[in-house]
Amino acid sequence: MSTLAIYDIFDHVGACVKNKSKTAPSHQPDHSLVHAFLEEEVSQELPKDSQGKSTLFSSFAARLLFLLLLFADVIWGVYTTALLGLVLVLNCLTGFYFDAMRRFQMRRYLSLKRSLVCAVALVVALFSPALGTMFACTYFLMYDKKGVEEFVPGMFREQFREFFN
Repeated sequence: MSTLAIYDIFDHVGACVKNKSKTAPSHQPDHSLVHAFLEEEVSQELPKDSQGKSTLFSSFAARLLFLLLLFADVIWGVYTTALLGLVLVLNCLTGFYFDAMRRFQMRRYLSLKRSLVCAVALVVALFSPALGTMFACTYFLMYDKKGVEEFVPGMFREQFREFFN
């Protein structure tokens, strides 16, 4: 299964309209009427005010949601750190005798690493959502492939599986 790239047709139309003043070579058809029509459709679709407002709203909403995720991630990190500290003390008291407690400690340590990576990615995502997402995806692709199954939302797992093959 392959993924399709997403293109913003309006960016392409804007670039074509800017370049329509250049003369086209004689072997290519003149698409200036199509570009003019598309430009008119784009300009009629959304007024200039609502384009700016919708962009501003989506940017604000994305950053607000990343901030909420960051708060949840901090709570997760504090909880994991407390559990890791408690189990480390118990392991030290028992001399690391119980295998189940050692495995629990190792899972909490991995969870703490994941929490820290997600916190860094979410802080970056507050300023640049695409870059923050790229940081998190890079970590899971390179260092924590099992975390993809445990941590990455289901709608992204298939794309990660394609990268692994």
